[in-house]
Amino acid sequence: MLERLKVTRFKSIRDQSLEFGKVNLFIGGNGTGKSNILEAIGLTAACLGRGLGDSDIGRKGLRITPPELMKSSFKNEDLPKTLKIEASFCDQVSYTAALQSSESDPLLRFFSEAAKHGKMPVFGRSHRGARATGVTHADRLEKHRGIWDQIKATYDLPDVVADVFSEFSRYVIFSPQTDFLRAKQSGRVDVPPVGLHGEGLPTAVRSFLKEWGKLKRAERRKEGSGGNDYVVMDECADLVWLPGWATAFGTHRANPLLTSREVADSTSDIVFFRDKFMHSKRNELSVYDSSEGTLFLLFAGIILSHPEAPKVFALDNVDNALNPKLTRQLVEQILRVVSLANEHETKCGARQVFLTSHNPTSLDAFDLFDDTQRVFVVRRNEKGHTTAVRLEPPKGMSREDWRLAMNGRNLSQIWLDGDIPGALGDL
Repeated sequence: MLERLKVTRFKSIRDQSLEFGKVNLFIGGNGTGKSNILEAIGLTAACLGRGLGDSDIGRKGLRITPPELMKSSFKNEDLPKTLKIEASFCDQVSYTAALQSSESDPLLRFFSEAAKHGKMPVFGRSHRGARATGVTHADRLEKHRGIWDQIKATYDLPDVVADVFSEFSRYVIFSPQTDFLRAKQSGRVDVPPVGLHGEGLPTAVRSFLKEWGKLKRAERRKEGSGGNDYVVMDECADLVWLPGWATAFGTHRANPLLTSREVADSTSDIVFFRDKFMHSKRNELSVYDSSEGTLFLLFAGIILSHPEAPKVFALDNVDNALNPKLTRQLVEQILRVVSLANEHETKCGARQVFLTSHNPTSLDAFDLFDDTQRVFVVRRNEKGHTTAVRLEPPKGMSREDWRLAMNGRNLSQIWLDGDIPGALGDL
């Protein structure tokens, strides 16, 4: 789990430190830097992944930006030569990287980096070419790839460090798009089980149903138990039923007579939903003809509970295509899955999630007195720098005192009333 991150000179983030919980929600006005925070986390993961080229950071869900534009550029401030990230994880694992770029170089490159377990160095290098700790071929290390990705298969690293970096390096920013969910566009799946925008959804649904079915049969036979993995998958599948019209979902070969001509590949399997209100001979709707909100809930259920899904990820615009009630219900399910997965160390289920939202009801799922659930208000200060301040009750205040101070209003009403500074986009 990523516990703390300090970001310096990255896009609109001039100098910001954040301490995270297990589920983290960023709210605030448009253009304040919420997505930049998700991307700063993604850049950290890329440093521990394949590299820093356009395709590498694109696989993380970052917007492809010229390296020079990744560094902060504010009026009346010198243009920086480097940007820096300092990450602290659970089990006393830490990682720091300074990255440099120039207008003549198409890649971000490492200026320096270091990893520690407690106070003990694990690996590191500097811009002076100093020998990397524990690495005999430091002079041959690629400067656009992190050390860990280059040595993890051949060097004996502490298990706790390898486990933390392996899990976090799979972090991606999911931002589902209607054309991919509806199969109007097809694309590559870089991180199984499903693409960042919904690419490969039929394959992900098929493997989800296979695993879910296996756990369900174990529950019914009572020879064994699906345990908490079954609970996680079963509850995430229930997200699809929330809109109230679907009774089943699955994949099958498209019927040309009943499938929209706009489906990108009508010869392959597609996702379908069964509509309880329709005639039994015409009650299977393809993704193109289905509710966009239901599609989004299915996508959310997949990334939350599929055994192959990243355990740490971001979902940009968690309220995408959802009405206020469904937004709150989805966030409630995210909180429950993450709690179950961490408490029982399940094979299925996300361990840490980062969200953005513009829908006030997303706040109503959060308990501000639970330290594992954190809400951050993101805004720009008078210099244009992105700042993120945790929304929390004053220290020592009880739940009852908070309720009285807020006149019994829930968090969404407090947001709409303008009583959360910066949440409505005001500077």
